Amino acid sequence: MDKKMLKDMFDNLLHIGNKSNYWNPQMKSYIYGSTNGVHIIDLTQTATQLEEVISQLQELNASGKKVLFVATKLQARDAFAKLAESTGHFYVTEKWVPGLLTNFKTIKGRIATYLKLIKDADTGGFEMLTKKEKAAKMLELEKLDKAFKGLKEMKKTPDALFIVDGIYEEQSVKEAQTLGIPCFAIYNTNGDPYQVKESIPANTNSVKSLDYLATALKEGFKAQPKKAAPAKTAQANTAAPAKKDETKKTETSK
Repeated sequence: MDKKMLKDMFDNLLHIGNKSNYWNPQMKSYIYGSTNGVHIIDLTQTATQLEEVISQLQELNASGKKVLFVATKLQARDAFAKLAESTGHFYVTEKWVPGLLTNFKTIKGRIATYLKLIKDADTGGFEMLTKKEKAAKMLELEKLDKAFKGLKEMKKTPDALFIVDGIYEEQSVKEAQTLGIPCFAIYNTNGDPYQVKESIPANTNSVKSLDYLATALKEGFKAQPKKAAPAKTAQANTAAPAKKDETKKTETSK
């Protein structure tokens, strides 16, 4: 395990969980211990899970898949909006609109309205309106901007979600589950990591912690996914052909 990585995580407060009387037993294997009534997260497992999530996101990115970052917590908004913008993915950082995934046909229409309002505002389309009408249009644009600013180019439901605090963003987790969209999430000690495909146990209440994770994910997106080493070619007449491995890969432990 990279000692520098663990030290950086510690310095950025990733190890600080919630109060020990406010926890989910499903997180037990990720908890190192407790001090002063606060659970301490096992950073070796945080590092392992972070690397696994980055690896899977790299593969999605390399194959042209789109990820929706959901980070409406105030502590996470700026870092994850910048992460999504810099990597060419989508984001929601102000509010989760109910039905954003499960009723995307309607949401797509709202996004189209939002884009038209932006165009009208930029091209002087509001100037021919009365003062009252213009104010109403500007108010509508402001509301839609909060909901859809990070979704301007989203033409269909995303291929995966990355969620900052699966408890706080419970609605997005449920909608993704309904549609079978894979989710990656950061969970504190009160979460249930088995609600998503892969989870990262970490402090979800600290700006430092979330900034660190956003930076790590951004750097991960820049790197190319690791390629598996090519299998050695069996020499003819020296051994029987290997049987095809039909064992299904088990899901990585959360």
